[in-house]
Amino acid sequence: MNELVTVRTFNSSTDFGMVKAYLESLGVECFALDEVINSAYIASVNGGVKLQVRKEQAEEAVKFLVEGGYLNEKDFEPTAEFKWINNILNKFLKKEI
Repeated sequence: MNELVTVRTFNSSTDFGMVKAYLESLGVECFALDEVINSAYIASVNGGVKLQVRKEQAEEAVKFLVEGGYLNEKDFEPTAEFKWINNILNKFLKKEI
C-alpha cells in the first residue's frame, strides 16, 4: 500500500522545495499536497503546502528533518489552540448523557 502521510507543513513553496530536495537527496520520496492552491492564492490559504512521504518512510523522514534542523522538539508539542479545543472536547466527552 502506498499511503502518504504529512510530515511537515510550510507557508511557502520555496521552503517546501528546499526541504523536499534535502529529503530526496537522502533517498526519501516526497510529494506535495496543496502546493498549487497555495502558490495561486494568498500563502497558507489552505493551511500551507504539506510535505508528504510514504507511510513506510515517515519515521526516517522525521529523523532526517530533525537532524537537518527542519524540525525541533517544539514542533511536536500541541499548539495553544489545539490544547484549548482538546480541553473543551474532553469536557463534553466526560459528560454522561
